[in-house]
Amino acid sequence: MSKILLVAPELALNYTEQLQRIFGFSTFRANQEEIVQAILAGRDIFAVMPTGGGKSLCYQLPAQVMNGTCLVISPLISLMKDQVDAANALGMKAGLLNSTLSASQQHEVLARLQEGGYDLLYLSPERLATSGFMERLRRAPLSFVAVDEAHCISEWGHDFRPDYLALSRLKQELPGLPITAFTATATHRVQEDIIRRLALHQPLMTRASFDRPNLFYQVQLRDQVNSQIEAVVRAHSDEAGIVYRLSRADVEKTTAWLQGQGIKALPYHAGLTSQIRSRNQEAFNRDEAQVVVATVAFGMGIDKSNVRFVIHGDLPKSMENYYQETGRAGRDGEPALCLLLYSRGDYPRLRFFIDQLADAGERQAGLAQLGRMLDFAEQPVCRRRTVLRYFDEEYGPENCGTCDVCAHGVQTVDATTYAQMIMSAIYRTDQRFGAGHIVDIVYGAKTGRINALGHDQLKTYGVGRDKGKRFWRQLIDSMLSQGLLTSEGDPYPLLRITSTGEEVLFSRAKFVTHRMLEEKGGEKGGEKGGKSESLLYDERLFGVLKQLRRVMAEEAGVPPYVLFSDKSLHQMSGLLPQAPEAMLAISGVGEIKLERYGKPFLEAIKSFLADNPEVLTRQLESQEEGVKAPAPSRTRKQTTGAATLNETLQLATAGLGIEEIAAARELKSSTIASHIGELLQQGQGLDVDHYVVPAIRDEMTELFRSHGLSRLKPIVEAMEGRAGYDQAHIVRGFLVSQGWGELEESDASAG
Repeated sequence: MSKILLVAPELALNYTEQLQRIFGFSTFRANQEEIVQAILAGRDIFAVMPTGGGKSLCYQLPAQVMNGTCLVISPLISLMKDQVDAANALGMKAGLLNSTLSASQQHEVLARLQEGGYDLLYLSPERLATSGFMERLRRAPLSFVAVDEAHCISEWGHDFRPDYLALSRLKQELPGLPITAFTATATHRVQEDIIRRLALHQPLMTRASFDRPNLFYQVQLRDQVNSQIEAVVRAHSDEAGIVYRLSRADVEKTTAWLQGQGIKALPYHAGLTSQIRSRNQEAFNRDEAQVVVATVAFGMGIDKSNVRFVIHGDLPKSMENYYQETGRAGRDGEPALCLLLYSRGDYPRLRFFIDQLADAGERQAGLAQLGRMLDFAEQPVCRRRTVLRYFDEEYGPENCGTCDVCAHGVQTVDATTYAQMIMSAIYRTDQRFGAGHIVDIVYGAKTGRINALGHDQLKTYGVGRDKGKRFWRQLIDSMLSQGLLTSEGDPYPLLRITSTGEEVLFSRAKFVTHRMLEEKGGEKGGEKGGKSESLLYDERLFGVLKQLRRVMAEEAGVPPYVLFSDKSLHQMSGLLPQAPEAMLAISGVGEIKLERYGKPFLEAIKSFLADNPEVLTRQLESQEEGVKAPAPSRTRKQTTGAATLNETLQLATAGLGIEEIAAARELKSSTIASHIGELLQQGQGLDVDHYVVPAIRDEMTELFRSHGLSRLKPIVEAMEGRAGYDQAHIVRGFLVSQGWGELEESDASAG
């Protein structure tokens, strides 16, 4: 009989205190408190929580409060060390037991387990099947078991692992021990299978929303895949991302391309040795590499919270895979981009793998899952609604604002004539050629094959040379999607016209397709979908704190995000805490982390503000001007970007006034005034008298001489309504351009 130690009543009362003290959070996320309470009451639990939904806190917090050890079953050995490092950084007693340990190390871990020396012990599922291990567990002081990635136990799930079947023995071998099962992806069918296999007794069942509002979903037609991937990576400079490719060869090609462009990218696939995979993942976790390029078929143990983009260079085989892989972006709750580069040619490649399955039922299920992915990629409907509907969840709003369809809009195009051109070329060549050759005919390409076959003499040769090859290839994809054409044969599929296509070819029906509006692949799409105001933060200070985090993490031998997440650093760079009490107000900073890591960060903030007093002044001015402090769940940089300044400069150079520029750019006049001030500081040669009449400028100049350049409020108050902050920004920018920064220092020293 195992030593099952349930929580003492007096300890159960303080879990909310531990939430703040250990984890640095003042409130729970959705569903977390209900799960924590159920664990403390000794109940079995089945919980579906999306990646980034905070499931680890659900078992870590009770493990800290309860007596005994929580066993955490995790399928990825490569991830365990990071999970243990993160838990230990919170002040918990965490360890791991897997094949990476030597025999003596394993003996030490087991001895410590028997003594009750762990709050958390991470195990691989294979460990449960080893001889004598269950007997050891029966003698250990245990509190409960947390099964992570529980969908792996279900043959109906997307990542079934036979080694997980050993978990079916837990209830029999350790009767009375509560089991908590967590997964990020489970349909109702998979849910029922998990509960049955784990023999959960009247479990609390909770399904958190699958919605990840911080993720921006975007689909683009794949053209020059490596160039498209590079554009997104460059748009996210100095931000971490994951690129998924279908094959090992694709992974190596994309990695080589990115490395050739000076981007720090590393490969990750099953063809590499375990040592190389481990080393590459470690480099990514420690921010030594910006991008990991991985096969979609090989699972990655990524617990990195600040992944800002996930790119699929090929179509995933199922919605569950897509959701799981995109879910590795934005785990910190910050905006992130999920881009799928899609070509209709992905379908036969994936279909080939599915056709190799021996079981007819598995083949049928695989084709159905692939069909759902095709619908997601090809149908111009809200991506978010499509994802959620797959998991039996309805999305309420008509426009999510955080996918390309909702953010950009879709235009309906009558493409009947273009479709007839394509089908005429197919018909006149006896339906014996593939898409590439048909495109060459319509486009009028001069190839040896076309000349040899005499296809340059066809009436349809060159009829579409006013459009690019990409246009015609995308049109064929759309025609395949809507059933006008089929693509048959292996390994070289041929295009054939269907009965539906014949209706269009002979003008008995129209062909309508859709075009995405204002689609820009290089944009940081995740930032476009923010549903709440942005927390202003200083990009330079964020860079200072990020570098400090990297150095301290290297010294501690842990990934940087174990110290503080990007979200925490963004808040530090915006709220500018200068005392320990203020630091505790930062999300993710509890007493333990403050004690261990807080002092260097406070000193760095104070030092930065001493060298850059205008940053603190700007924050105070925002408060004085009545700018509401926004919720910190969305962030944006406080420094003005070069692109937006250039737009203002172009309009200003054309002679437009502040109000005219503001109207043209759909921005506030105060924003444009601050732009003008910055442009004057940069010496852009704008005429200050065009924006502030000379008499006001002269009066403000004398006030700045008396009060200094650091604060605008005294200047505006002294003007007694004759001028405001807009004019103060502009005059200060003009004075800085005239060397007033140096004059002010010399005056101060003389005084």
